[in-house]
Amino acid sequence: MTPDIKHIARNLAHRSVLRPPHIRYCSQTIYETLLGCCRMWEATHDALWEFRAGNVLSILLHIQQPDGGFDIGYDFNFGRLHRKGQSTSPELVGLVALCEYARLFGEEQVRPAAVKAVEWIRKHALDMGERKFAIPYSPITINEVMVYNGTSFACGALGCYLGQFGGDEELHDIYNGMVQYMEFVLSKNENLPGCFWYYCDQLRDDLDEMQKSKIDYYHQMQQVEMHALAHQVSPLNIQLRIIGEAADHIVALHERHPIIPYTNNPKLFKNQIHLWGLSSVVSGLLEAAVMMPDRSELYRKVASDILDWVVSYAWNGYHFEAILTNDGSHVDTRLYMVRSDAWVFNALAAAAKHLGSDQWRDITEKCYQKMESVDYSGPESHASSLRSQIAITIWSFFKRMVGK
Repeated sequence: MTPDIKHIARNLAHRSVLRPPHIRYCSQTIYETLLGCCRMWEATHDALWEFRAGNVLSILLHIQQPDGGFDIGYDFNFGRLHRKGQSTSPELVGLVALCEYARLFGEEQVRPAAVKAVEWIRKHALDMGERKFAIPYSPITINEVMVYNGTSFACGALGCYLGQFGGDEELHDIYNGMVQYMEFVLSKNENLPGCFWYYCDQLRDDLDEMQKSKIDYYHQMQQVEMHALAHQVSPLNIQLRIIGEAADHIVALHERHPIIPYTNNPKLFKNQIHLWGLSSVVSGLLEAAVMMPDRSELYRKVASDILDWVVSYAWNGYHFEAILTNDGSHVDTRLYMVRSDAWVFNALAAAAKHLGSDQWRDITEKCYQKMESVDYSGPESHASSLRSQIAITIWSFFKRMVGK
């Protein structure tokens, strides 16, 4: 098959059988938007943001799963096939959003949902021995620690809950144990300051070298944000070290790569910049700055520089482009990716809260209005559908046959 025919076939597939499915109320879109509304209210004390926060809260309460957890809202493969409706630990940012709403506007509306979510954590937490606790990424799919970041998200959510609502001794033990575990699995690069987390559990024996050595810098800063928010209301000395070491590593990386890459391996994700992830570096650094006064000026400077780049290159006047190259060129998806915009909106709101700048206010408002206009729902390239699974299987078979 010639390169031109391959290109045409690939484009046709992505516009037909491989087109992303429409997802109604992806949990990430909802909790990131709610966190952003809360931060905008803190920055402006405008009643409009409280009203908007209430509207988005009602959606988050609606999509909480019967078991108390939160599901992203679609099938996807994280090393195992996660099925829609199965709660996962990274989606516990939904509990963080509930706690932030309670902190600002009162507990009455959110307390029952928050209690259900924290009981989900209690049920699925794994005792790793030596007073350490972890949690599976998707415990209904596989009750093992496949990746590390789920424990950070659960830990952040649990710390926020304990700080807002209080909790019993077992919950405090789990929280302390998760912090201990995440400190234990930190790794160090001799060529860069600070520490990092590998993406996958290093005890797994089912990974090739590229999978095992993967470092996901975007998820690392999302983890930092969760630990920082938890530490602000449920402080632990060892957690402060985690926040500083993990944030310092990303700041050092920024000196070499001003636009933080997705991972440490350019072969992954086509070495492209995904806006949902890059923008979360901003939120993570700004929350870490609250906890690290001796580093706050540097963290805020790096966060501001990254957000300047995001706005300069990704904003098209209507919404943010979801994927860019390192030089700022758009990767044409011809789709509005509302989940990606929700992450950028939250970063803009974090900047409004922590930097006190009005320079992005109009864009923040337009970004929110665009998400609201599509009811916080839209196509999702991360989602797996039966149609796409069948198409990929057929395409793989066809390529093997042609190659013979």
